[in-house]
Amino acid sequence: MKTIYKTILFCIVLILFSCDDYLDVNENPNQLVEIPSGDLLLKGTLLANAQVQQGQLARVSMYYTGGLIGLNLVQQTQYNYDYTPGDSNAIWEFIYNGILVQNREIRRISPNLDLLQGIIDVNEALAVGTGTSLFGDIPYSEATPENPSLESPDPDLDLQADIYIALQTLLDNAISKINNATTNVGSEDIYFSGNTAYWIASAYTLKARYYLQTKQYDLALNNVINGISSAAGTMAFKPIGSVPDNSNILFNFVNSSRAGDMTGDGAFYRDLLDPANTSSRNNAKTDETARRNYSYISGDGNQDNGIDGPTTPMKLVSYEENLLIWAECLLRVNNDNQGAIDKLNELRAYLDSGDAFNLINDTDTFNYEPYILADFQPGGIENQGNITTDRAILREIIEERYVTGFSTYMPFNDTRRLLKSDSDIIVPFPLNNNTTTVNPQRLLYPQNEIDGNENIPQPIPDLFTPTPVNQ
Repeated sequence: MKTIYKTILFCIVLILFSCDDYLDVNENPNQLVEIPSGDLLLKGTLLANAQVQQGQLARVSMYYTGGLIGLNLVQQTQYNYDYTPGDSNAIWEFIYNGILVQNREIRRISPNLDLLQGIIDVNEALAVGTGTSLFGDIPYSEATPENPSLESPDPDLDLQADIYIALQTLLDNAISKINNATTNVGSEDIYFSGNTAYWIASAYTLKARYYLQTKQYDLALNNVINGISSAAGTMAFKPIGSVPDNSNILFNFVNSSRAGDMTGDGAFYRDLLDPANTSSRNNAKTDETARRNYSYISGDGNQDNGIDGPTTPMKLVSYEENLLIWAECLLRVNNDNQGAIDKLNELRAYLDSGDAFNLINDTDTFNYEPYILADFQPGGIENQGNITTDRAILREIIEERYVTGFSTYMPFNDTRRLLKSDSDIIVPFPLNNNTTTVNPQRLLYPQNEIDGNENIPQPIPDLFTPTPVNQ
């Protein structure tokens, strides 16, 4: 963790010396000054989180859930479960140095900007929640000390369960701050332009997400009802085009020197959506042709309007996710089969509106007719295997989460969450090779942290060791 303290010190120096962008040119150039307001740091923390949510490790999670295939070099080794600690370094740096360090500075220099304070709390909860879901126990409460120095002690790792509790408190406080905010933020808020209702709804959906991950389904249900209620409220990184660092992250990858190192061709996900495949999810009420084409990633180039198009928004916390959490929890908590179907049908109505994704070809077809209870009863179109009705509904919800969550961590998180308790409804994607009988259960602690923090667990958990909440 000494590397983080070095970066904290570097950031302080950078703040002191990088004044030209913010200060009048007539100021004394020899006088050390600080950034005048924390909102000038907000955009950077939000961009860092876009990388956390949709960057390298999100692609790895797709390798481990049948979404993509790694073909060459590092992508091939990761795909074949030869994941190394160094593969985690970049995203770990975004979480700690790109978000936590910057948030600490924002809190210090602008404590009275209450809306800004609430927004960075939500952003932090999103980043740290992702970090703990991927790595398990991680530094949090001691990650950014009061007066960092190279002599600062290495931080202890917080227990994963404790981090989830802390994030619920952080989000509750964020909701209160945003609800009562008397200040504004400007264009630095690249997600919602300061729209308080959208930030509050996203916070509630995040609370529901984390209660889902800890299998506290009743608490997830209590919060999801206040979550994102429309597509307009989806939190997304909205790139401005084919400009480095300001375009769709998948676009950057498939148009880089690593083009051709991965592909969607032959992946389980594409077969699942293929109407020509007799074992696909298509049926008399569902035609996935258009969504399959929209989400196609060739790996060596982008589709302008596809999921890897240069300006295609990348969803971080979505309306669709909120509906699917709601559907699952209605069934689990209240045994409400019809209520779960109704929420599933709300999502299907949105998909059937044509607004959920772009059409790649004018001739692409799609269909999402509403389901009825009989469709999930033994012999129905969604229950040809004659399992119980409630399990058939739940299986469809999980499968829809798998498809909806493509390019995010949702399929990876669900697979690990359900392995012990609900293995009968996990989406049956295949393993990538025959060296293991279980799918990866976490990602490895980064090499930089292993080298710099003596409190990293020994022995270091491997790729197939479940994180504590999934044991």
